[in-house]
Amino acid sequence: MPSRKHPPAYVCVLYLVALLVAVPLQAAAQAIPQKSSPAKEGVAGPISQPAISPEGTGSPYFKGFNAGITIAGIHDSVLGWSTLATPSVGYSFNDIFSVDATLPIYMYRLAESLSIRPRPTQLLVNQRGELGDVVLGFHAQFLPRLFLYQANLAVTAPTGDEAYGLTTGRCTFDLNNHFERTYGRLTPNLEAGVGDSSYLVNRAVNKNYTSLGPISHFQIGLGVELFRGISFETDAYENLPIGDQKIYGPSRNGKATIVTGHNVTEDNGFTNSLEIPLDRHTSLSTYYSRSLRLHIDSVAFGVTYVLRAPPPAPEDHSLDDLFR
Repeated sequence: MPSRKHPPAYVCVLYLVALLVAVPLQAAAQAIPQKSSPAKEGVAGPISQPAISPEGTGSPYFKGFNAGITIAGIHDSVLGWSTLATPSVGYSFNDIFSVDATLPIYMYRLAESLSIRPRPTQLLVNQRGELGDVVLGFHAQFLPRLFLYQANLAVTAPTGDEAYGLTTGRCTFDLNNHFERTYGRLTPNLEAGVGDSSYLVNRAVNKNYTSLGPISHFQIGLGVELFRGISFETDAYENLPIGDQKIYGPSRNGKATIVTGHNVTEDNGFTNSLEIPLDRHTSLSTYYSRSLRLHIDSVAFGVTYVLRAPPPAPEDHSLDDLFR
């Protein structure tokens, strides 16, 4: 397997510092902690704890370290089944700022063969214990007059397997702006962001490729609180490249396969997710995603365990309220 050429560590550090300085954290005076489910940023998303919502309901904020892990089975219509473990650690500084880190570990997946002339029956090979890129997340939550605003900055460290297309071999970033407002049991949301890798876009869906190049992305959706903590969300998304793109795939002759073009990473479609809490620490989650442009279907089932759970929020479990 060819060796990976990563940029010097200090280059990534300087890159990260420059991005942090650029984050627009002066947007509002009032603030609340992050309100997102594990399915929001992927089957294993940020483990920053939910807190007070714009309507004043939810679980109280707490400060300090937290940790969690998600084990998920994922199937897409291109490569079939894979098993993904995603441990996460996080820290909440106060009711505004929090950070977390996640590391995807592919316990099992099918990948394209690296052979120059693979046999027709060996186009895909089994891979076990592969690492993806570490994702560092920086979050700030604000509550202007009419809505909740979240600024989410994600930065990757190139720890993935470049030979199999799991990394670009470079530090990448994405800055996402999330807006939402709760009306009873309904929470419409709107997102707009920009970055330089599709790896960090729409992390609710596990991708079988990674890319490098400037890209913008948009999303509109609706979350529905059902009963006993069960929640459902449906979203429509659009990914629009704003410059030349490079898609990284399995290597040939010791070099990563790269497809270059302006629109090679353009994508649109929809994602539906469902979260079912089992107790204060454990929840089940699932999603189905359909790429309308790439004609790829993805489905996943996962279980998430969080070390520190917030105190339970008072809520009415009456089924009658579901239809009011």
